[in-house]
Amino acid sequence: TENFTMKQVPLTSADVSEYYYGFSNETLWPLSHMFLMRTRFNHNYWVGYRRVNRKFARGVMESYTGGAKILVNDYHLSLVPKLLRDMGVSDPIYFFWHIPFPPYFMLRFLPPRREILEGMLGADVIGFHTQHYVNNFLECVREILGAFSEGNTVYWDGRRIKVRAVPIGIDVAKWKRYSTDPKVVRYARNLKKNLGVEFVGIGVDRLDYTKGLEEKFRGIERFFEKYPSFRGKVSFIQIAAPTRTKLEDYMDIKRRTDEIVGMIEGRFGEPGWVPVYYYYKNYGDERLASLYRMADFALITPVIDGLNLVAKEYVASKNGAEGVLILSEFAGVSIQFREKALIVNPFDEDEIAEAIYMALKMRREEKRERMKILREIVEEKDVNWWLREFLKDVSA
Repeated sequence: TENFTMKQVPLTSADVSEYYYGFSNETLWPLSHMFLMRTRFNHNYWVGYRRVNRKFARGVMESYTGGAKILVNDYHLSLVPKLLRDMGVSDPIYFFWHIPFPPYFMLRFLPPRREILEGMLGADVIGFHTQHYVNNFLECVREILGAFSEGNTVYWDGRRIKVRAVPIGIDVAKWKRYSTDPKVVRYARNLKKNLGVEFVGIGVDRLDYTKGLEEKFRGIERFFEKYPSFRGKVSFIQIAAPTRTKLEDYMDIKRRTDEIVGMIEGRFGEPGWVPVYYYYKNYGDERLASLYRMADFALITPVIDGLNLVAKEYVASKNGAEGVLILSEFAGVSIQFREKALIVNPFDEDEIAEAIYMALKMRREEKRERMKILREIVEEKDVNWWLREFLKDVSA
């Protein structure tokens, strides 16, 4: 921390309501994730978003002394790069958009679409997790702004802006350290014993409509329908971390998820065996490492996800142990993991069921080989690699 200065940007209750819960999470979030019918278009939200972005830009300028790179993170602050440029910043500005970037046919519905794109183009380098999102952004600046692009470079306002795909990594050393901690190992062993089953699956998600929990549970239900011999032998643990609990959409997804889990329990549960353990709470990293280490497979089925770091945490925590990763094709990380994870369409419950069956029947040698290659990918491109790669020097 001695190399960093933390500066707070005070927000009012109106700021939080309009900027965070409003424009960021009821407008940009659902639109970017292709949920048009969940998107709220409210002018007051947009006014609050602009106001708070100006507050953050002024906060930067109060500490800015020149001769430094500026990194602006995520869709909450998409106007900040241009604001900083207008305030006189001449040093390189980097902006990373961490969620999916929507295609033109979605972004065109957003009334302030020009302002969002122009704000982002105040940066010298704009980053996304996948080339697919890069392509969507390039399409939008061409169609909406009429900007010229060549390759992954946009020419705008007399400047050249690089647009790059740089998937973020995790702190691999931390997860490896947790997974080998004697307390973590002991807890994992005891939990597996107490569950009294041969196989355990794990899912860790925020309780969000983009994470595909309903689709996941329908796939689990289908698995127990198709393969009754595994009833009593397999339990699935789902951690659903509360998020944005004040928004009606999130209250609704919790109600529906609770109902599906209850239906599975009522249909398949037996004395002494619980098919799905469902925990609506946050867990610390050490406890998650225990669950990852214990699990025979991880089931990660977002209907759309910018990247998904849980998949990488699971792989890093196996650390020489066996395990199988079942992953949605619509998670950004599937591009990195597609060769050795079991890739599924989350809307196909039969495909999820078959993937679970494959994971449970897979030979130990194949499990080790798949996990070894996945671990090499995670270790090579960790969070330190991401920062170095994204903040490479840019030519003026």
